[in-house]
Amino acid sequence: MKSNRLSGPSRREFIETGVVLAAGASGILSWPLQSLAARPDVGNPLAGYPARGWEKIYRDQYAYDGTFSWVCSPNDTHACRVLAYTRNGVIVRMGAQYDMDKYADLYGNKATANWNPRQCAKGYTFHRLVYGPYRLKHPIIRKGWKQWADDGFPALTPEVKTKYKFDSRGTDVHLKIDWDSALKYIAKGYVAIGKRYSGETGAKLLREQGYPEEMIQPMEGAGTRTFKMRGGMGLLGVLGKYGMYRLNNSMALLDSAIRKVGPDKAKAGRNWSNYTWHGDQTPGQPWVHGLQNSDCDFNDLRFSKLIIMDGKNLVENKLPDSHWFIECMERGGRIVVIAPEYGAPSTKADYWIPIRPATDAALWLGITRIMMDHAWYDESFVKGFTDFPLLVRTDTLVRLRAEEIFPGYASSLAKDGPSMKVQGLTAEQHKRLGDRVVWDAKTNKPVAITRDDVGKRMLSKGIDPTMSGTWKVKLVDGTEVEVMTLWSMYQIHLKDYDVDSVAEITHCPKQLIEQLAKDIWDVTKAGGPVSIHQGEGINHWFHATEANRAALLPMLLTGNLGKPGAGVHGWAGNYKAALFQGSAVTGPGFKGWVAEDPFELNLDEKAPGKAVHVHGYAKDEEPAYWNHGDRPLIVNTPKDGRKVFTGNTHMPTPTKALHFTNVNLFNNAKHAYDMFKNVNPNIEMIIAQDIVMTSSVQYSDFGLPANSWVEFEDLEVTASCSNPFLQIWKGGIKPVFDSRDDLWILANVAKAVGEELGGEWKQKFYNCFKFEHEGKRRVYLQRLLDTCTTTIGYKLDDIMAGKYGPPGSALMLFRTYPRIPFWEQVHDDEPFHTDTGRLHAYADIPEALEYGENFIVHREGTEATPYLPNVIVSSNPYIRPNDYGISPEAEHWDERTVRNIKMPWRQVKQTKNFLWEKGFKFYALTPKTRHRVHSSWSNVDWHNIWDSSFGDPHRMDKRAPYVGEHQMHINPQAAKDLGINNGDFVYVDANPADRPYVGAKPNDPFYKVARLMLRAVYNPAYPYSCIMIKHAPYIATEKSVKAHETRADGRALSDDGYQANLRYGSQQSVTRNWHMPMHQTDTLFHKAKAFMAFIFGGEADNHAINTVPKETLVRVVKAEDGGLGGKGIWLPATGGMSPGEESDMMKRYLAGGFVGADQSATPPVKIEDF
Repeated sequence: MKSNRLSGPSRREFIETGVVLAAGASGILSWPLQSLAARPDVGNPLAGYPARGWEKIYRDQYAYDGTFSWVCSPNDTHACRVLAYTRNGVIVRMGAQYDMDKYADLYGNKATANWNPRQCAKGYTFHRLVYGPYRLKHPIIRKGWKQWADDGFPALTPEVKTKYKFDSRGTDVHLKIDWDSALKYIAKGYVAIGKRYSGETGAKLLREQGYPEEMIQPMEGAGTRTFKMRGGMGLLGVLGKYGMYRLNNSMALLDSAIRKVGPDKAKAGRNWSNYTWHGDQTPGQPWVHGLQNSDCDFNDLRFSKLIIMDGKNLVENKLPDSHWFIECMERGGRIVVIAPEYGAPSTKADYWIPIRPATDAALWLGITRIMMDHAWYDESFVKGFTDFPLLVRTDTLVRLRAEEIFPGYASSLAKDGPSMKVQGLTAEQHKRLGDRVVWDAKTNKPVAITRDDVGKRMLSKGIDPTMSGTWKVKLVDGTEVEVMTLWSMYQIHLKDYDVDSVAEITHCPKQLIEQLAKDIWDVTKAGGPVSIHQGEGINHWFHATEANRAALLPMLLTGNLGKPGAGVHGWAGNYKAALFQGSAVTGPGFKGWVAEDPFELNLDEKAPGKAVHVHGYAKDEEPAYWNHGDRPLIVNTPKDGRKVFTGNTHMPTPTKALHFTNVNLFNNAKHAYDMFKNVNPNIEMIIAQDIVMTSSVQYSDFGLPANSWVEFEDLEVTASCSNPFLQIWKGGIKPVFDSRDDLWILANVAKAVGEELGGEWKQKFYNCFKFEHEGKRRVYLQRLLDTCTTTIGYKLDDIMAGKYGPPGSALMLFRTYPRIPFWEQVHDDEPFHTDTGRLHAYADIPEALEYGENFIVHREGTEATPYLPNVIVSSNPYIRPNDYGISPEAEHWDERTVRNIKMPWRQVKQTKNFLWEKGFKFYALTPKTRHRVHSSWSNVDWHNIWDSSFGDPHRMDKRAPYVGEHQMHINPQAAKDLGINNGDFVYVDANPADRPYVGAKPNDPFYKVARLMLRAVYNPAYPYSCIMIKHAPYIATEKSVKAHETRADGRALSDDGYQANLRYGSQQSVTRNWHMPMHQTDTLFHKAKAFMAFIFGGEADNHAINTVPKETLVRVVKAEDGGLGGKGIWLPATGGMSPGEESDMMKRYLAGGFVGADQSATPPVKIEDF
């Protein structure tokens, strides 16, 4: 039937004719389509095109006369080799290297060509950062700090803090200073602070300042224990970044000089962590298998037949490697996405399971119940490798020990078995752990099993554990107790997690919960591996421990571990340090570099790495304690009185000197403005090493400019948790400014401290970095290669000569390619790294029992929930938490943190969160963005333009802080209900009791700086109660706000070169640190991070506080109109084409109109409608 539409084009015609549209102040322009039609009389218009010489300037723009290879090594786990093209020594462009297939190892193995190409937009634009106007160009010193030092470092009374602007660092100015002077001032500062806080005099001063005794005692009189150093994202440069920890270890010399003690009593500073600090670590993994994390080489993804992304965006956050899961799809694999929002991964998925934020543990518990009820499990794997058959005492809730029931019991654990010979278990540790007991089906009696009795090793002893049952057993003291298999206890425990309850808790569709359980089993039964990938979407919540543990349960049932394409992997904090781990066989590995004994340095450059003597005088510490008011978790409880929840192996010391490199520490701090206002004024020296000007530099006393990856003047080394590549490189251009390699800076700080002390200490401190001073950095690097389990046998000269691929490249020496976690456990029947040697669904350490997390449970968040904060959803009689008498009405953040109230779901859903009742009804999702790595690249123009819906290189709206603006995604209906139009500026507020900082008052000028204001953009992909703000943009500071309000162009660009991404506040305005008790135990037994050995309790980036930036509820209110100059509606929101505001024409388009449809049904369309 003939159409009666007007003469304007259909959508098909519009696209086919290539209509060019231009948007201007007067709206959309148009012209006759005939003007664009091809002329039939012109065959090739370019053949007769006149005067084309002008094109040469564009063709020559990227011409080059040289190249060099470097490694793009931010914290995105990829470590891509990049080819820089130079002209006259200046980088003109970047390009990928297509040579990954040439990487080889000592044994002739080579990488697959499928790794090519490897690069993302950040690598392509790195030269814009290198040559950009925001570099830290020379050393700087804060004016007030310099005056304080020149005045003799007087004690920081409140008056002195104000005089020298310690309480207002953000308003002080920095002065240019030469390197020698900067180093001398830093050395003087370290010596003065070390002396001030040493001995009983120092301890008394700290008590007067209000620090609890628990923080002072671990100092053992050493003022150097107040030194905190962080080699940010250290494996991004093992020598330069982790060299910070070598510097810190050398401070034992300073302590020896100050207190006149020997090496036996000397103490160094505290080493701050990396991944746990960023909230990225998967804190539940050590509880299940004993390793810090589990991650595979990314090319292992293509072997999976079912990939489940649980709070992990493999599309956007793993740009160079996202093709691997696409290859899984091409090979017939299926994809399932679990996330609150319908995001990029969901578009690739076979099905998407929407979920209420932070309820993933409940989902996995429900799936586990379905699988157990239907007998969808591999019984031989469950018996051979998990703790389900182990007997648990119902009185104490502790696993039954063999010595409790067998008189005169002597363990059969062999000294030459895998526990001791391979994994490094000591006899003392084994004595403390003991052996466990199962009920043998063959003899119908309890029998003892050791850590080594797993898999075929257990079967070789003729042991067949019974899965279910309850028995009475007599202890050696004659008493009788009841015991149950853990399997039987879980059958009771999971009664709370029936599919209907789980659907209510999680908001997941019931049929999809059942479908996923069935798919996991069906794929496994068909021989196809299943993998689960968790990321910051899980780990950034308070109860990530339970979500991590719960996700492993289906794998414990089905045996989807230790084989290609299987596993539960964490892709946000990764155990990179383990890539350079040491062992009794190879030598100290990574620790030989960071913890070489400064009192017994090996100064023979020809000595093998194994000859290095290691002694760690420095100790790990979590920056989370600094981020929590510089305090541990101590709560005055009604029932137990003053109770310390921070274990001794985690206990922090007061922070008085802070030195960090390669990390925008303050910008990434939860509760950042509280740090500026209430915590950092108590720190006497802050030193920031960085490539560019950041807020962290702005609020520091020193800014030390570091060379970028392309400017390194000597070798650096890195490796990745997601690929098998060993990467060694140096820069290819001269430093653009007066910057230095990180290791040069650290070595010369040590040298300056020695010179400040004088005498014998001058040479001792010099020797700590002797080979760096002498231009022999290779000595340290070769020692590292000599002693790591993954690099032993490599010679640096061979690697740099290209023997194993492109110069500087080789394959890490992994057991398998791709690297598969737990291969040895499943194929060689070695124990897992837990106290029982088995995968754990249960935790019987005292802390877990006390906190009600001996079983894997779902708990509501401490803040992000509409229900009673931190409630345990369970009626299991074998969960018996201590609630410490804390009232359900308690509102203080620490009381909510430690309160352990247990109730079934039917009661929980009747409770209320006081914050929800006060109008704080939005979960704040804070994922990563593809356009930055944490905060890196935040000042690069191209990334700012593309990072949001408001990128504008012309900055037509002068309110924009830069060429891009940060934005908040919000459900369109939720926004409309609040009177917020698409594109409006909004305020985002959290609990006013402590945010944006403790003691905040609206009339305080700093409150305006700290309160978050940003653009709102409609996004129907997000549920009604969720907003989303990408994390880690450059925050607003006092100086950037002043610039924004006073500069003629309105840019938030400070005089010192700091460019903010927001007008006011930041994501950190609505976040805070939370001290999760389960992250602070002293008794969890697990593998050491960087050595083949075991430890109990805390270790940074391993078992330690995982800061959780998503644990917040926010309120959103309109601040300003989104239209130009704050008038009216943001123009792109008025065209009828934006989400949530579609015109009838757009709705028809989305429904399939205009193309392939009956044109009679298509409404009349004018060109202007587009």
